[in-house]
Amino acid sequence: MNRAGKVVFLFLLFFAAVVCDAKVYEKLLFTGSGVDTLTGELSSDKLYSVIGKPYPPFYAFWRKDPVFDDTEIPGYIKRLKKYYASLGYYRASFTSKTTSDKIIIHIEKNAPIRIASIKVAPDREYQKLLPFKVGDIFRTDKFKASKKKIERYMLENAHPKYSFDAKAYVHLDTYRVDLVYHVDANISCTFGDTTISGQGNVKKEIIEDAITYKKGNPFDIRELEKTYDNIYEYGIYDYIAVEPKLDQNGSVVPIDISLKTGDTKFLRTNIGYDTDEGARGGFRWTDKNFYGNLKVLDTGIQLNEIGYEAFVTYYDPRIIVPYLGKITLEDRVKYAFHNYDAFSERVWENRFTLGKRFVGLEHYFGILTETSRVKPKIADYSNEAGNYFINSFFYRVLIDKRDSMIDATKGYYISLYLEKSSPLLGSDLDYLKTLLEMRYIYPFSRERILGLKTRIGMINEDVPLFKRFYTGGSITNRGYAYRDVGLKAPGDVPLGGVSLIDLIVEYRQRLFFEKFWVALFYDTSMLSLKPHDFSDTFYDSVGFGFRYTTPIGPLRVDFGFPQKENGFEFHISIGQVF
Repeated sequence: MNRAGKVVFLFLLFFAAVVCDAKVYEKLLFTGSGVDTLTGELSSDKLYSVIGKPYPPFYAFWRKDPVFDDTEIPGYIKRLKKYYASLGYYRASFTSKTTSDKIIIHIEKNAPIRIASIKVAPDREYQKLLPFKVGDIFRTDKFKASKKKIERYMLENAHPKYSFDAKAYVHLDTYRVDLVYHVDANISCTFGDTTISGQGNVKKEIIEDAITYKKGNPFDIRELEKTYDNIYEYGIYDYIAVEPKLDQNGSVVPIDISLKTGDTKFLRTNIGYDTDEGARGGFRWTDKNFYGNLKVLDTGIQLNEIGYEAFVTYYDPRIIVPYLGKITLEDRVKYAFHNYDAFSERVWENRFTLGKRFVGLEHYFGILTETSRVKPKIADYSNEAGNYFINSFFYRVLIDKRDSMIDATKGYYISLYLEKSSPLLGSDLDYLKTLLEMRYIYPFSRERILGLKTRIGMINEDVPLFKRFYTGGSITNRGYAYRDVGLKAPGDVPLGGVSLIDLIVEYRQRLFFEKFWVALFYDTSMLSLKPHDFSDTFYDSVGFGFRYTTPIGPLRVDFGFPQKENGFEFHISIGQVF
């Protein structure tokens, strides 16, 4: 055997010996003062992730629990040492042993290293930006965050041409850390001219509508980010860059907006299920830049267990009208069939809407035309059967300051809707409908969120079944089935109401897994058959639920328990109640 062959043979022999000597365990325990018993940065769940052996969440039943090879123990300890040092425990000690059925890693975190001094030059307002003080445990993540905070402060306060340096001097012999920050704000800067390129067949005026900064104002990176978000919401650009030209001399910073148009025509299909409408599916075809300038043509059909709907929508985001300035225009034509417990209806509807943002609010005004064929299922309401022609003016004003439409974690939403139908407009009905909706989402922290939602509705006259308010279901009162709250006709058929109050309170708590939440809620509703009457019976329910974050929104499962009845209601849907 030649020399190379001997080397290969010895290596294979050594490898076989190691493999044969290795033992695999199904259990690994962390013990000692360096391990938290429940949750937190030093919990066992976190430490399993640190060593690269996380246990699957309980709902991922198809995934197997990890196993642990005793030959990997040195690697586990190396990762743990690095992790504990990042939290300030440079003197943490680690020992390991094995028994017949498990590996035990004992951790003593010992004394943490602390910050002995902090020097900030110049000392001005930057000291208050630091997330720690002398005597605090030194953590590398907080140190990195402090640098980012100062850098962000510069970009938000007219100093994009700053220079900055920060160092952490870790002395293991004396067991102390000295921090040194040097900040040079340089000159104060303002926004300069804006150059726009690559916008395709969209007028520059429309891109300029998305710009939130003004020439001559102090530089603030947040305005560039808002501008980016506004352009992104147009939905037609594959590439968006809103970049300050910081390489030019002087205090004036020009802005370069570069765009590249992507696909604007989409054919989408969907299939799903929720407990309000049952199984559903459909398709829609959308052109987000219909003949240019962000005009939209949207058409499709949706089917579910209670009916179907076909629609065509045309939207123009920018029409200039004398004295009114820039407004939006939308015209939506819809044909729908709904088969509810109390009635069935076939309806042609055209909703023509003009919109304008004014004094920070969104205002919408238009004409709603409906032709309906209604068949009541309640004997006492058989006289309401027939065809209806309804013409009405409507007005809606809203403000939406939520951080997300389907998974809000903070902010508020207020909407007021008015709808007036009259024989003077050729309508078969005469009524005034008012609906006020308010939502408020308050985050106690990233892990704890409180949500409030209320709806207050009123119709000034008694109206047929198909024009009444209904409540109950996955986004209203969850102790009841869809549209099932209130007085009932024989056969347990809901009658709805012309006066409405809905109130929902929900507390959400994130669990140990980033995407998993639990919720507790209290819902209450009132429906009255009398106009202007808000003193009728309230229907209360309490319950709990689960949330799991998905790419299309949170999957929401709720169990609601009505307080006036036995049993419970189960709801499943996508999106938060708020």
